[in-house]
Amino acid sequence: MMQYPAFKSPLRLIFYTGIFLMVGLAVTVSQLSLVAVSPTTLLWDGIISGLIFGLLTILLWYVIRFAGLTGNNSLQKLINYTALVVLVTIVWLCSDYFLLYISFSVNDFSEMVKSIPMKSILGILLYTLTIRVLLNLSSNEEFNEESMDESMDEELEELRKPDSHKPGVEVAHGNPVPTLSWSEKITVKVGQKIHVIAVTDILFLQAEGDYVKIFTASNHFIKEQTMKFFEENLPPTKFIRIHRSFIVNVDAISRIELYEKQYYRITLHSGHQLKASASGYKLLKNILQL
Repeated sequence: MMQYPAFKSPLRLIFYTGIFLMVGLAVTVSQLSLVAVSPTTLLWDGIISGLIFGLLTILLWYVIRFAGLTGNNSLQKLINYTALVVLVTIVWLCSDYFLLYISFSVNDFSEMVKSIPMKSILGILLYTLTIRVLLNLSSNEEFNEESMDESMDEELEELRKPDSHKPGVEVAHGNPVPTLSWSEKITVKVGQKIHVIAVTDILFLQAEGDYVKIFTASNHFIKEQTMKFFEENLPPTKFIRIHRSFIVNVDAISRIELYEKQYYRITLHSGHQLKASASGYKLLKNILQL
């Protein structure tokens, strides 16, 4: 799973933390002339607001990165992201005022309630800007993934070229003939139980860090293995690596459609939706003879 940008290096973490503290300072300054409480109370409110803002921004990153809120047209996209801005602003305000309620006196809390309209407007503005920034970051991540996919597929093409010197391959009439047998079953240990999964029952596989999540029609399992292992051991005419994060069973595919820039959305008979890169789509086209 892609890491939140602030966690990729200590310098970035310091930079992003500074941004969140600046948000807290902006909240403090904006309330100076609105509420009759001590500057210390306002400062603590600013710190609390900034920290909550930071936590929600991390959550927003993963929502934008993986939830697929783009919709099928511009109007749907606008509705989705407007609803997201409103929702996250409400969560921000509720969390902030709950902590204020349990941290300060009743008089101070009653006074701070007066700033709710101002904070609502500020929250909507801040989260609208934040989502725009996160969308750009997410696009850059996808571009990098696409570049890595292209590089990966070039390497795969090299590996697929006929080579009589490679072990496990015989050459007959100028064509390579694999002598390796493909896996027919996969075993996954869950607690004290060992599950045996027929390869034909697998719908798709998804990368999860150092693990792979195996999806069937009725369940899913996590196995400590790499995507490269499955790519090399599953039947190549049935299981295609359509993305760095996905290997799909072509028999499970129901629909293929263009999805933002050079990406494609793969819909399975089960209702699952996967993302395919342009290079992954090219491999899929060859197998499906589209």
